Amino acid sequence: MPKVASSASIAGSAVLGNDVVIGPGCIIEDNVEIGNGTQLKANILVCKGTKIGKNNRIFHGCVLGEEPQDISTVDPETELIIGDDNIIREYATIHRGSVKGGGKTVVGNKNYLMVNSHLGHDCIIGNNIVITNSCMLSGHVMVEDNAWLAGGVAVHQFTTIGRFAYIAGYSAVTQDIPPFLRFSGNGPCVAKAVNSIGLTRNGFSPESVIEIKNAFKEIFIRRKSESIEVVVKEILARNEIDENVQYMLGFMQKSFASPKRRFRQI
Repeated sequence: MPKVASSASIAGSAVLGNDVVIGPGCIIEDNVEIGNGTQLKANILVCKGTKIGKNNRIFHGCVLGEEPQDISTVDPETELIIGDDNIIREYATIHRGSVKGGGKTVVGNKNYLMVNSHLGHDCIIGNNIVITNSCMLSGHVMVEDNAWLAGGVAVHQFTTIGRFAYIAGYSAVTQDIPPFLRFSGNGPCVAKAVNSIGLTRNGFSPESVIEIKNAFKEIFIRRKSESIEVVVKEILARNEIDENVQYMLGFMQKSFASPKRRFRQI
């Protein structure tokens, strides 16, 4: 049975799973589902159309599933879908999808969203991602698995951040961020190195890390007059490329072929 504080307000159509905890001052609107074992601390608003999975911990003052900040749409009947085992810290905000963006904002599993972070409408967030204090993700942003965004990072709409990428604090992200690399800077951020510590901690072989480093050096450091696009194409044409290098370069090619190097478009 769920445990609901006496000061909480739960709409009649809301569905609460077993062992759900709803703390004081929380408001749960219509057409909300909350899975088994999820805990809402206090003064949290969960808006209509939000579905939350199992064993999440959601802290004081969060707003989940409010209507998108999209001036072309008023109060759409869209969704926010949150998976399992996420930690969402104080005053984080996540908006539900927009009609023109497909109608869904999606957060996967085992993510850590820290204090005052914001996910805009139609964002797609994968698994095992850390989004630290005061990060701001505009609408339609995609973040692949195991990425790490340090404090105060601002991400332009339609940007994709590749898996295992690391973005340093206060960076401005205006173009797609390839996987496995470390980026920093606010005008906009640029590639600095391979995220070798993150890769090693997550079980990448030493050989694969070396191959990624070699590709990084060839593209960003040793390159002379050739464009990045040409160097990436040359590396992909070689035989027996490491699968992670191939993924990184394929990601980059999609960005090169897209307007303003942001391949996620409506």
